[in-house]
Amino acid sequence: MSAPSVSSAVKAPRSGLRRQAVFQAAAMAAFVFALSFPLSPSDVVGAGYGPKLALLGRMALLVAVAAWMLRAAGRHWSDVGLRAPPRWWSIPVAVVVGYLALGAVAGAMQMAILPALGLSGPDLSAFAALRGDLPEYLFWALPVALGSAAVGEELVARGFLTDRIAAVLGGAAPNGVVLFAAVILQGALFGACHAYQGLGGALLTGAVGMVIGLVWLWSGRNLWAAIILHGLVDFVSMTAFYTGAVGGAS
Repeated sequence: MSAPSVSSAVKAPRSGLRRQAVFQAAAMAAFVFALSFPLSPSDVVGAGYGPKLALLGRMALLVAVAAWMLRAAGRHWSDVGLRAPPRWWSIPVAVVVGYLALGAVAGAMQMAILPALGLSGPDLSAFAALRGDLPEYLFWALPVALGSAAVGEELVARGFLTDRIAAVLGGAAPNGVVLFAAVILQGALFGACHAYQGLGGALLTGAVGMVIGLVWLWSGRNLWAAIILHGLVDFVSMTAFYTGAVGGAS
């Protein structure tokens, strides 16, 4: 009996890694969807401690599951971008460029693309109750915007999911085209998880997720730029609701 060729020996573990990535990406996507829809902001704004703790606990659970799956794949958070940047100044530059890009994309979506599709903007009416309510604002602007959203969502979406989708598409060493495709796909999933904002809101949030993913890619696949950018955007948004600068109507 002849010995297996080198090429077949290499393909076997690669095939196994890809199957593992498929399972992990699908399982995490299903888990995110299952936990996202039962508890929307409209169920939490103005509610007591129980729903608020459940909202934060949900993200903590997703991060814990993602960390467990990464470890099972022989990877760590540093492998998906949670590491010090090679040049410290690259992070603020990426944040500023990303913030401007998000403004341009959101403006184009709101003023041109969504109306052309016959869709309204995101339904953020639940956040109208933040106006003038300091305790409610502090909850959404600090532990949610800067914690659950900025850190949690970036670890799960831009970190874990992008890495696993890239492994599905390109194996252990995905090239630039594969990484770009993974960023687009994770953005689509990110938008779908915000379906409580309506179809227009899901499309807009998906575009936002893609832009933040591109910032992650452009900054050398470093999550800190994405985390800071996401936190800044959400903090500004919650402050706008609190001050009445925006009304939260759909």
